[in-house]
Amino acid sequence: MNKGLLVATILSISCSSFAFAEGACDETALSGYMANIKDEMRLMSSDVKSGDNDAAVQRVDTLISFFEKARNETPYKFSANNLQGSQLKEQKAEYTKVVDDTIVILKKLENALQSGDAPQVKMLFGEIGGQRKLGHGSFKANC
Repeated sequence: MNKGLLVATILSISCSSFAFAEGACDETALSGYMANIKDEMRLMSSDVKSGDNDAAVQRVDTLISFFEKARNETPYKFSANNLQGSQLKEQKAEYTKVVDDTIVILKKLENALQSGDAPQVKMLFGEIGGQRKLGHGSFKANC
């Protein structure tokens, strides 16, 4: 009986520790911005597909504001990997560069949407997808 209780207690603590660790990762300001970005990207894509470039342009402005806010955040992965000193400084600089490059692409997308340049819009969506892969691959924690 005591062994069963001990095993149940250990299992319970293990599971709750995992849940708390996951919660810390998913409850950062940055994860909130990224969730908003994901939602806005989907809606913008839908606007473009339906031919509503004016609505898509408004979404681009919203996306840029979320990226500008996210720029000032530190990815959870940096603290989870206990980055410090020059290593932390390097990673923050790389993170900032990815965010800034994405903002530049979004501004180009805004211009392409305003001018109705469909091939350019399509190409820029591809570039945004590449930035997403780069950012997630480099800075998203697996939690």
